[in-house]
Amino acid sequence: MKNIRYIFTFFLVALVSVSYANKFYIQSDSLKIDSTQVRYFTYNLNNLTLGNTSDFDTTTLLSSYYEPQEKTFTLFQTLSNSGLAHKNIDFVYPVSLGFNTKLESFSTYLKNNENIIFPIVLQPFTEISYMMGDKKEQHLEVLFCREFLPRFFVSLNYDIDFSPGVYKRSKMQNSIFNGTFRYNTKNDRYGISGCYFNNKLDIQENGGIKYDSVFINNIESDRSVIDVNLNNATNLIKISGFAIDQYFNILSHNVKRTQDSLSKERKVDIGRINHRFEYQSNKYVYEDANPMSSFYQPFDYVIDSTQTFDSIYFHNIKNVIYWNTLGYKKYNNDIPFYLTFGIEHNYTHHAGYWDIITQERVNKQNLSNLRANAGIIINLFKSTRITGNAQIITNGYQAGDFYLDGQWKQFLGTYKKNIGALAFNINLNRQSADWFEESYYSNNFRWNNDFKPSTSLRLQASYELPFMTIGVKNTTIDNYIYFGTNAKPEQFQGAVSVSSLYSTFDVKFNKFEFIGFASLQTTNNNDVIHIPTFQAKAKLAYNITLVKNISMMQPSIAIKYFTEYYADAYMPVLRTFYLQNEVKVGNYPYIDLCVTFKIKRANIFVQYTNMYSLTGDYRYFTTPHYPMRDSRFCLGVNWRLYK
Repeated sequence: MKNIRYIFTFFLVALVSVSYANKFYIQSDSLKIDSTQVRYFTYNLNNLTLGNTSDFDTTTLLSSYYEPQEKTFTLFQTLSNSGLAHKNIDFVYPVSLGFNTKLESFSTYLKNNENIIFPIVLQPFTEISYMMGDKKEQHLEVLFCREFLPRFFVSLNYDIDFSPGVYKRSKMQNSIFNGTFRYNTKNDRYGISGCYFNNKLDIQENGGIKYDSVFINNIESDRSVIDVNLNNATNLIKISGFAIDQYFNILSHNVKRTQDSLSKERKVDIGRINHRFEYQSNKYVYEDANPMSSFYQPFDYVIDSTQTFDSIYFHNIKNVIYWNTLGYKKYNNDIPFYLTFGIEHNYTHHAGYWDIITQERVNKQNLSNLRANAGIIINLFKSTRITGNAQIITNGYQAGDFYLDGQWKQFLGTYKKNIGALAFNINLNRQSADWFEESYYSNNFRWNNDFKPSTSLRLQASYELPFMTIGVKNTTIDNYIYFGTNAKPEQFQGAVSVSSLYSTFDVKFNKFEFIGFASLQTTNNNDVIHIPTFQAKAKLAYNITLVKNISMMQPSIAIKYFTEYYADAYMPVLRTFYLQNEVKVGNYPYIDLCVTFKIKRANIFVQYTNMYSLTGDYRYFTTPHYPMRDSRFCLGVNWRLYK
């Protein structure tokens, strides 16, 4: 009853808000209803000056993608419920120098100083998104931003996701909050921005179902009574922090004046000084009241047979000071020349691991390093763009590690008028094993490794059109570190490589819209890298105008598919995926049907997911022992409101 009141109140408030917002909406035809004037940038104000901005545009076509893993050009391994661990099906070699604060298996849910958005708005803007599924599943996200004072902008973003799950012990409740501000002086000589973030993921872990045959043969149609491997395990993830970024232009805005007192803009500038401070705190807690479960037996021995309580805490502080050639002029990715270099200091306090026997924390560490970084952008002849970034750890923790990233983009014509562009990318990286791969101590797993640094080289070439990209890429890694079949880190002594041919597309023809991607990939070592040979995702929609300039209806069909392969298994104790050679998944089409109604700036959708399951083909796994949910209805709404 409480949930019903909450949902009714939410819809009532939103409906009133939309009615009010309609006064300010003017569009020429139904297809243009999808567009907004809101853009955003990330990380710091230099990206705003450079023109590194993106459209914040929740179109009708993508409004039903309410889950973070539903990215347009990506497919993920997932578990049996929303909000749980996931892994990119496309091979991605993560590059991270120094102490790694990332949690890859939950990365799409976590917001921090690297991916928080700073909206660019001309008037107060609010977006409300809500989705209601079966079994009391609910997702609610609210984004608000406005200019509170002249040149002082604030945004607030709150996201809460709740789903009890269909299977035993698969409940999740994730709450994410972040806020940003930015300010610049009237003459734009000084600017400052900042963000705060707080992520809390509270998750039940069931280790997957015990017997896949019970599901595959549909022996038990009531999913809530199917036996699972873990009945008392939970994961708690808390990540919070803040960042402050500021710049100061060295010279004043205008210094030269003519005799008639008309100011002239300076032709040569000596740039700006920038400073950035970041703080982040991570807390991971894994609990299980039954450590002797047979699920753990094939792996390491258990120390405490009565209770598992594994906790990890660490705090990270970053200070960066750098100079760049930016001044007062703003660009749109067309700066003729840009140069930056600086120094960075990182400090990490690792609180160690909880020793079950001594009841004390062990292996505490205080780690720090000093880095040098540089970047360059060159635009030539209105048709050639060269960019590059580099960083090296000069001393301290993981000294000698580095990365080098560069791109040459050649437009076949000019920036504004061309028949596409050729892009060539290179990424060279050397990185030592991170803290998690080097040493770990828990009730269920322990290791100490002396791995060699890994070196990777990624080469990529693509042909880009406004509606399509076709590309090839190859990643070669020497001394590759991975999690083996024992769920512990291992190192392959030699070189492994992964090559892929891919295409992304976003086509609009008359009233049809077609968006998605396809990829072919192969590796020279199937023993340490498991990937599907082919994967694809596409969504086709048809736009039907109901009331011109006011409303439209859009039926659509979405299909996801990947070929059969030995997908990595998931180990909840470690929050990590690892190799397995026993179960293949894939070769199953996931088909979703959706009808979306567009009323001014409101999208309302009804979706029927995993429709192919109605055929009785019960092979819908993306991760071993974790069936995807059966076909179901879900209802959602997305409003973009302006004042």
